[in-house]
Formats: sequence, C-alpha cells, structure tokens
Amino acid sequence: SITGPAVTTAARRSTITITAAATDNLAIAKVEFYVSNALTCTDTTSPYSCVWKVPAAAKKTYTITAKAYDSAGNVATSAPVALTSQ
Repeated sequence: SITGPAVTTAARRSTITITAAATDNLAIAKVEFYVSNALTCTDTTSPYSCVWKVPAAAKKTYTITAKAYDSAGNVATSAPVALTSQ
C-alpha cells in the first residue's frame, strides 16, 4: 500500500518522496513505483521509497501506485493515490 505522501497536492517542480509498505509470507524482492502508469523507480529494501520530481504542469492530477513482487514472482498492486500539482 502507498503510505506517503500524506498530502493530495504538491507544488509544481517540487520533489516528493513516495513511500509504500509491503509484506509477504516469503520475502519482498522489489517494489516498483508508478506515476500515471509510468515506471518511476524501483526499491529492493524496506522501507520502500521513491523520490519523484513533480512536473511543471499546473493543476494536473497524477495517479500513484506501487507494485510489490515477492521472491516467487507473485505481484500485488496497491490502491491508487491521486496527487494534484499546484
């Protein structure tokens, strides 16, 4: 699940940290972070995070999701979180 950012808006051209929590009965191999369906970064160690620079477009809403992969190759996708640039 996406655990951050805790806000729903962010300043244009600002840098935010996206965080996620992932658990599994085996082990989490990696977590991929997507912004509007585009792979933005991958993290292989907990706590899982991604630093993202908000684009310059004003009043644009971005959808943030995370995909967690376990060591057996199973994949789970988080619920989407919306973030709007200001």
